[in-house]
Amino acid sequence: MLQKQPFVFALFNLVVGWLPAAAQQSKEDSVRKVHDYMAVQAALRYPILRMVTVETETVGSVHYTSKLYGKDFLNGQIQPKILEKVAFRYPVYTFGRQEVSVAAVYIAQQTALKNTVNQLPETPVSNGTYTLQNLGLALSYKRTDSLFNKSLLWGGTVFANFSLQSSLTRATGLFFGMVPLKRTRTTRISAGLLVFIDPSSLIPVIPSFSYWHKFDGSPWEISLDLPTDVFLRRPVFSKGLFSIGTELAGNNLLREVDLPSLHGGFAIKDLDLKSGFTLEYPVFRKVLVGCGGGLLYPLQYRVQDPGKGNNDYAIGVKRNPGPYFNINISLLK
Repeated sequence: MLQKQPFVFALFNLVVGWLPAAAQQSKEDSVRKVHDYMAVQAALRYPILRMVTVETETVGSVHYTSKLYGKDFLNGQIQPKILEKVAFRYPVYTFGRQEVSVAAVYIAQQTALKNTVNQLPETPVSNGTYTLQNLGLALSYKRTDSLFNKSLLWGGTVFANFSLQSSLTRATGLFFGMVPLKRTRTTRISAGLLVFIDPSSLIPVIPSFSYWHKFDGSPWEISLDLPTDVFLRRPVFSKGLFSIGTELAGNNLLREVDLPSLHGGFAIKDLDLKSGFTLEYPVFRKVLVGCGGGLLYPLQYRVQDPGKGNNDYAIGVKRNPGPYFNINISLLK
């Protein structure tokens, strides 16, 4: 019995010494889990908070008509067979109330023309698959200040877009300012202004408005971010998020064109309203997977000189609405 006392005493000391460390570790684990959960929930609602996103989207075949400098041009079936997008964003400098971040976006779009009728034979375009590949780089700055005793978030972004199929490049800019009007546990409201430094912008100066509200006694919440989207959302499967609503989506891709009536560097501008659903879920600590689908309603599809105004374009295309479906995977920082 006496021989057991040193062992029991050592075991007692080990347990007593381990308990505070275990309690501290448990507390740190709990804090980390809460932090990770909040980070995931924020990234589910605001994709700009994600470090890397890989997305693939397909759109159903629809009928289209087009005009070249006001003359009837092509008509038939058009199908963006696949749109692949890889986006990366990372804050490289954070100090106090300011942040500098870099971003890169790779876009590859394949468009198939079928049953093509060309009413301008001198400009030969026929059935086939046409590919666009672009790389976009961005440098952003944002800062939080105060104005008239109100918090003010302001900043800007410089964009550089590169065609990966030619030497065509283009630079644009954006300035923004946002003032929070109300912040409570269930409601957030803010308003601001967006200024585009781009001669081809549809509207160079746009008011912005953001509204988020969590309904009492309900899992549903509403998110309104004008001019880009409006969604009704609710949590699903404990950590995931289901959204239904409408968003404004578009691409501005560069390509060299060599046709008898169309020669030089052009921007292919595509602006759509997408109404449907998205469902996303964290499969690992910092990995989100999701899918979405619905109806895509084309607002604008134009081929134009990137340095000219929005209404000064070479080719205007009208497309019928059609279904779309996408899948994505995201990595959080």
